[in-house]
Parts: sequence; C-alpha cells; structure tokens
Amino acid sequence: MATVNQQELYGGAITINLPSKFGTISHVRAVPDHQEVFVNVDEDQSVIVEILELAAEASDDNCAAFHFQQLAEDNDAEDASTIQSVSVLNNAELPTWPADAKIYLLLGQQRVAKFNEQQRLQQQQQHHHLATAASTPSSSSTATTTTTDARNLIQIMMVVFRLPRQQTDIVLTYNVPLKISDSSSSKQVAHEGDISEAEGWFREVVGSFTVRDWGLFGN
Repeated sequence: MATVNQQELYGGAITINLPSKFGTISHVRAVPDHQEVFVNVDEDQSVIVEILELAAEASDDNCAAFHFQQLAEDNDAEDASTIQSVSVLNNAELPTWPADAKIYLLLGQQRVAKFNEQQRLQQQQQHHHLATAASTPSSSSTATTTTTDARNLIQIMMVVFRLPRQQTDIVLTYNVPLKISDSSSSKQVAHEGDISEAEGWFREVVGSFTVRDWGLFGN
C-alpha cells in the first residue's frame, strides 16, 4: 500500500488517514464548509467527507440508500445508478464510535460525466444533426448521427455514520472510475483504478476516521 498521511478535517476536529497520492482541492477551488474533498489526479479518484443534518425522512436502515440517491441526483445519474450491497459495520469493527451510532457501508455504481460534459456533447451532436439535415439536398435522404456517451462508469464506496444524539449524518464517499469514456476529458490525464486495491485500503481509511472534537457538532 502507498505511503499514508493523516489528514486533519474541519480544523482538526476529525482526522483520517489517506494515501499520499490524495491531495486536498481546497487551494484550487472553493469547497463548501460542510465538505472536505481530496483527489488522486492520476487515477481520477476522489474522497469526499460531508457533515449533514440527519435525514429524518430516511430510516436508519435506508439512510445509506437515501444519500446514494441524493448523490445520483447531484451527478445527473438517476437513470444510471445501481446499489450493489448495503451492510452494517458494527462497534467491534469501529470501537471508537458511540454505541448509539449506526454505521452503514454501501457499494454501488453510477455513470457520471465530469463538468457537464455529457450535456455539452449532446448539444454538439444535436447541432451537428440539424446542420447535416439542413444541408441534405433531398428530403428522402437520412442524416446519420453517432451517439457518444461522455459518462464514466464509477464504483462508489460510501459509509454513512448516523449519529442520532448529534442529529447528524456523516457521509464518507470514495469514487473510483472503472471505465473512462473516450469522450471524457479524464481519458487524457487519468487511468482506471484497481478496484481490489481500492476496496482494501478504503476499509483501512474508514477504520482511521476519528472524531477528535465532538464539539464540532454543537452539542
């Protein structure tokens, strides 16, 4: 496994161990206060931590699926989103968490395009089709349009720490591209990740995720 660095989140209130190939993007673009984002540019992978108000509309058993669906909506991947499994992580595996904490591990896949690339590609194809149709000399002629998909197939590993006393859901998400589209900007700068390696170290990352200051949650 690669060299691991301890990262301080939210001013040191939470710590997590991440491979050194992951770096924060806060110096590149603005990140919302409730998020911490780290990326591995070479493999187009990301680790995202979010502190959210407990989603009361989702039961404990369904909270991981709820947050996965929210992610699919944010990614415009509602029609290309699959949950593979949801399991419970118990206190024996994660002994530093409060006894009333509910911790769930979800594995799933989504087809996701970066930077609105899918919408731009569709617009370009539509304009090409209209231009081709307009230049066709005969109405009996048929313009042919090749459909290209800029979306990448992403393996998503998500852990939801549900903290009822703090009325908080902490969502830890790891995104690994399994297949990068030829039409994606990532194709030129990144390569697909090793899913076996990723699953192994993600469990170590989850085990290292530690709240150092519970005052972060205000109570």
